Amino acid sequence: MQTDIRVVLVNLISEDYLARYQAPLAVNVLAAYFRSVCPDIMISTIDMQDVFEEQGNDKGTIGEIFAETVKSVVAEIVSACSAGRIIVGLSVKWSTQEIAGQIINLVRQGASNSQPLFVIGNIGSTHGYRELLVQDDFADIVAVVGEGEESLAEIARIASRTSGDFRDILNYKDVVNTAIFYNKAIRVSELRRMDLTSYPAMVDISPSDIYDREWDVYAVETSRGCPWGNCTFCSVKKQFGASNQYDNHGFDWRWRAFPVAKVLGDIYSFARQGVRRFDIKDSEFFGPVRTAEEFFETMNRVNELANGLIALNEELRSAENLIQNSTVSITHVSARVDTIYSANPLEKKKNIVRRNAYALLKAAGLRRVYLGIESGSPSQLKRYRKGVSVEENKQAIKILRELGLEIEVGFIFFDYLSTLEELRQNILFIEETHIHETDSRILGSLRIQKGSPYEAIAEKLGILGGEDSGQLSYEAAFVNKEVAEIEALFSEWERATRKLAKIIPSHLRIENYKMDFAFVKDIIACFEADRKDWLYTAIEEHSATRSNFLKKIKQAFDSGLFGRRVSKLFLEYLDHANAQNAILAKEVAHARYDGGI
Repeated sequence: MQTDIRVVLVNLISEDYLARYQAPLAVNVLAAYFRSVCPDIMISTIDMQDVFEEQGNDKGTIGEIFAETVKSVVAEIVSACSAGRIIVGLSVKWSTQEIAGQIINLVRQGASNSQPLFVIGNIGSTHGYRELLVQDDFADIVAVVGEGEESLAEIARIASRTSGDFRDILNYKDVVNTAIFYNKAIRVSELRRMDLTSYPAMVDISPSDIYDREWDVYAVETSRGCPWGNCTFCSVKKQFGASNQYDNHGFDWRWRAFPVAKVLGDIYSFARQGVRRFDIKDSEFFGPVRTAEEFFETMNRVNELANGLIALNEELRSAENLIQNSTVSITHVSARVDTIYSANPLEKKKNIVRRNAYALLKAAGLRRVYLGIESGSPSQLKRYRKGVSVEENKQAIKILRELGLEIEVGFIFFDYLSTLEELRQNILFIEETHIHETDSRILGSLRIQKGSPYEAIAEKLGILGGEDSGQLSYEAAFVNKEVAEIEALFSEWERATRKLAKIIPSHLRIENYKMDFAFVKDIIACFEADRKDWLYTAIEEHSATRSNFLKKIKQAFDSGLFGRRVSKLFLEYLDHANAQNAILAKEVAHARYDGGI
């Protein structure tokens, strides 16, 4: 029998990231889990991304359209509140904390006689609950810390049993993985991981719920966490809610896999509904490979998955009246270098097993691998604690290419302790491996994530700056003055096309990345030669080249190469790119005249 409690989950989006399709995957998967374990409680979703796109392209600027989107979402929540007792769950991702606060405040004003209970979750809640819960907009709400499936289900069960005020947050103080602010103190409940071995099959979910429109793929999950967890730039150890006190008691942040049978069952189910292009969203697909036991357990799991996909494709090929080329493919997985190659002489036989596993995945339909290379400098890799060498990075790229797999590269070119020599080593590595010719942004700067080891490193050195609560990160000062100047010049250069690059076709985006690399290479060469006067000519030449490139992509847009979804974004971002490129050239002209830069 249905209870009078209803749950509404909201996929929040950020105006800062409109260049990307901010898919509602988290709320849809959470809703599917909820329906499996709480069939007597109604749950629905609101996708702010869809609401934004439904506004149309003729309602003013992007900012004005986004403001109307917020109003529409608020109106939909207020309407739901009028129907009875409502729990509103807000999925708080990067840069959506302010939007969450606005929505909470506006809903409370609009639903004065039927107030909901607000629950926040996702990464913004997990890493930022201590700052959010003390703010007025977030008063009397429940914050989920870490994985939220069990938490939301238990909150809804308690609310359905509560005859009094279901919004009293003390009702939920003992729900696992939650935090509340009460009596001037933040109270955190027991934090624990999900038991993925008993996770229900995705039977009450449609293909549209896992569709990622930006990439035209359907998202699946085969594991959670990271098997390494030591990279200094990453906050994975806090991903599931562990604070320092829990770390000291051995909080389990490690990589965990869903049962292979469940993963294949979900894929089979969606394939029978016509889905063919799957994208595996795991942080790291393979799993641990450091010990012999872990290595062979990981490779056996991967081979079992691959063989299951091969069997599915054989079944699809033999089906009657099946259209040609309609077998299942895996468009992408993320992996560590040590799952592909190890330079350890004792691991030669394991390297054969590694290569065979990737070859089998290729045969099963794998197309692309995201590889966390991060650096081509030995000292920078050591500082990042990647646990791999430059040579292993090179060999991993080489092996994937030999197997015919596309690669996308994770790379942190600048960090706050970088030296000019490390930048030079990165340039040489990039040229040797040609990763600047892939569809990868490889020249970015390290963002000090809240809770990452790099935060403590920067604080110890006295270079840690202010916190960016929206990005859950910190500013910092570069130790090396020349690196600071180079990074500032490149950031100003890249700012012109940073958003534009995300919405143009891949071949044009790669051309843009090549221009970025040529620019930073020449700038570094000027500093290495101690000839900053050369910067004038270099920047002028590169700005002229980019001006022609911007004309080229405008022609591509006019010819209909772009989809309607990005037309408004494209025009605003192109105007911004042209304006910034002109400003950069003008600054150089003034610097020439004034005798400095």
